[in-house]
Amino acid sequence: MPNLHHKTIVLLSGGLDSLVALASVLAEGNPVLKVITMDYGQRALAPELAATQAICDHYGLTRQLISLPWLNESLPPALTPKHQLASPEVVTDDNHGSTKRVWVPNRNGVLLNIAAAVAEGLGATRVVFGANAQEAQGFPDNTPEYRDQLNLALQYSTLNHVQVATPVGHLFKTDIVHLGVRLDAPLHLLWSCYEEGPIHCGLCPSCLLLKEALIQANQAGLLPFKA
Repeated sequence: MPNLHHKTIVLLSGGLDSLVALASVLAEGNPVLKVITMDYGQRALAPELAATQAICDHYGLTRQLISLPWLNESLPPALTPKHQLASPEVVTDDNHGSTKRVWVPNRNGVLLNIAAAVAEGLGATRVVFGANAQEAQGFPDNTPEYRDQLNLALQYSTLNHVQVATPVGHLFKTDIVHLGVRLDAPLHLLWSCYEEGPIHCGLCPSCLLLKEALIQANQAGLLPFKA
């Protein structure tokens, strides 16, 4: 049962998971006080900013951009400007090398703690982010165990006991697409690619997962991909 007294901050990258997580919160009827997008030097920053602003405009929400210039020094080459992924690899538990190629050290730990500080300052009690069950197979900071341990820590580091929620954390990508369609989320506005655009590259790990999900959900024509 949703707690209809939750004031919420949403971490929004512009991708499928964070967009549908946001749509889920709004469908509950809980107030979203602010949407936060992070600039940590990622190559896809420009299309992510365009996507997040378009999504916020769609829902009538306020977006705050937070810059973390120091974090870009820790970016893996696959996410830095002017780097091309040599070959597409889908991130799975059996492909740990691929996980390392796009792993930003402690990214979710940093972003979620910053969002929790913003939330506490605004009197919000919940931070929402787009963890999902599919990428949890390769990324430990997408797992329910990580969320639960972080929430234990936030009991001590926030006076109003901010908690992290993952509305789509139990779903695979295809189910997230289905949920987004049911919630009438503006899926045509999302940006999930590691590249700079102007359209999804269709080859990076994120694009491959998204394309597969759209095809399986009978939404293949929703977004343009490079051939």
